[in-house]
Amino acid sequence: MKGLVLESHGQRVTVRLQAGDQGVVQALLRGKIRLQNLKSTNPVCCGDLVELCYEPKTGNWTVEGVAERRNHMVRKATNLSKQTHALAANLDRVWVVCSLFEPKFSGGFVDRIALTAAAFGIPCRVLLNKSDRWNEEARSTAEHWREVYAAAGIEVWFSSALSGDGLHELAVAMNEGTQLLTGYSGAGKSSLLNALFPGLGAATGAISESSRKGTHTTTTATLYETGTGSAIIDSPGIKEWGILDLEPYEIAYHFPEIREHAPACRYPNCSHTHEPHCAVQLAVQDQRIHHERFVSYLSILTNDDQHH
Repeated sequence: MKGLVLESHGQRVTVRLQAGDQGVVQALLRGKIRLQNLKSTNPVCCGDLVELCYEPKTGNWTVEGVAERRNHMVRKATNLSKQTHALAANLDRVWVVCSLFEPKFSGGFVDRIALTAAAFGIPCRVLLNKSDRWNEEARSTAEHWREVYAAAGIEVWFSSALSGDGLHELAVAMNEGTQLLTGYSGAGKSSLLNALFPGLGAATGAISESSRKGTHTTTTATLYETGTGSAIIDSPGIKEWGILDLEPYEIAYHFPEIREHAPACRYPNCSHTHEPHCAVQLAVQDQRIHHERFVSYLSILTNDDQHH
């Protein structure tokens, strides 16, 4: 029997059965599945389609196999670890949910997630939340970031679960396929989901008074089916995003504004860091490439994953 993974807890997963009206079950992973994915902390993740077997004698369900994924979002488990952690699979879009402050916006953090999405061929959007708290200066800052990412082909949307700003447009956009919401703790992902889809019951929390950062309310990625053929995956808040091992040319390629100017460089293998007659560096100097994005590119290139 086939099923859709709603949550993953290591060796145990929550699965909605796809045949008949048998609802949601808990299932254990077969050892062979765990062994096939030694480099991953979770061989099965939200959005995976799995093959299940029921054992009448024990009353247990087991996962016998995992269907080939269309794509997935994967990050390094920690800065020092060689293991990876899969957030979600078979995605149609990734949303990076942020706020301008509380927690403070970090372009470097957003760029790492956008780079990962691009590497797996998944469209990415940035969602600047809590717009009800913006004064004129803050809105100007938000518009600046919208301009920065527009040059990279990434849409920036504004929203507020409290005032309702942007919710109608978001509800329409998020009712298309399977979409992942990720970002810092405290950015308001779960509050947005509850505002967009009343009755969902996603856990919400507050900002820590001591650190001014988000408290972790979502402890594991959860897939919510929001309609026929549509689903939202709410992921735990993330402090850092470890980039997978990509070659320098791959990193440059997935920065569209760098990819646009790179062919004009004197050297075909230009790293865009120090070479003479580098068209990318010239474009940065002429402000045809936004400085913020170029700084992120250099940081990722040098394996500096300290954006949090």
